[in-house]
Amino acid sequence: MTQQITLLTWPDYINPLTLEQFESEYQAKVNLEIVPSAVELIERMKAAGRVDAERRIETMPDVLCPPDYAVRELGAEGRLVELDHAKLPNMEHLEKRFQVRRPHDAESRISIIKDWGTTGFMYRTDMIYEEPTSWADFWRLSEKFSGRVTVLDSPGEVIGAALKMRGHSYNASSSDLLAGARDDLLNLKPHLLAFETNYKPLLISGEACMALGWNGDAAALIAQGVPIKYVVPSEGSQIWEDDWAIAKDAPNPELAHAFLNFVLRPEVSAQEARYTRYATGNRSAIELLDEEMRADPSTYPPEELLQKLEAGMPLDAEGQKRREELWREVRGD
Repeated sequence: MTQQITLLTWPDYINPLTLEQFESEYQAKVNLEIVPSAVELIERMKAAGRVDAERRIETMPDVLCPPDYAVRELGAEGRLVELDHAKLPNMEHLEKRFQVRRPHDAESRISIIKDWGTTGFMYRTDMIYEEPTSWADFWRLSEKFSGRVTVLDSPGEVIGAALKMRGHSYNASSSDLLAGARDDLLNLKPHLLAFETNYKPLLISGEACMALGWNGDAAALIAQGVPIKYVVPSEGSQIWEDDWAIAKDAPNPELAHAFLNFVLRPEVSAQEARYTRYATGNRSAIELLDEEMRADPSTYPPEELLQKLEAGMPLDAEGQKRREELWREVRGD
């Protein structure tokens, strides 16, 4: 019987060739399960093992791709396995800053970096003829191009943008600072086309002309010939990390470890970086990329820009609750 693992990930976030190569080498099957956002990924993990009203049991995935803040949440709840580094020798290819002192997993005990990037916004230059540079510009243009703008279906990034626009920390969670963000977000909401994490098709079709999103998506659209410009807002924004992790009680943890070690190979990591257009944390893979990719400041920002970016940091329980309540109000859930 063929071994198999289930990979829980985002739309269009792994190169099909990578899966084919792994399946061929290991004589195994990788089943893809796609979720649209981190919110759904966390909910899916919490549903694993639960029996629903029709007596169906949600099976546990093996490998997942959580963002840094989801690693913290799922790890704190004991939903991720402690990785066996002896089975992951290709971790040696990672940059040191992505092996240790990571804010969400200091010693890479429950996760290893997949890629990293920035949050900002992008716009179609054939539809918007201005040159926006700030979050304030994003809000202003959203009103001007009402109904043709999207934001991520992800509370951290959207609330963070509103906070940065007012000069606050991306991770602020006090009642008074969130009150200002609430006003700004409720003013923005009527002008939105959608809360959408898979927003690239909307930009390609022209149904959307501007989107709050991630640098790799902008780079991928530009590579496809879509007239897109990506902006890291002048007020600052987020630097984030997406990771590989293995679910606690994964059906096949051995094959899951083999998969993680496989995608850490420099040639595979480089293949993934070319596909997703995000920055790799694999220093050996960077050497395999062409100069155009390595020199692209939207993928590998210069140091002066990195200084303006914040990682999503852990929130205290009360702060997290306040932000969750704000998101429910903004989303209308």
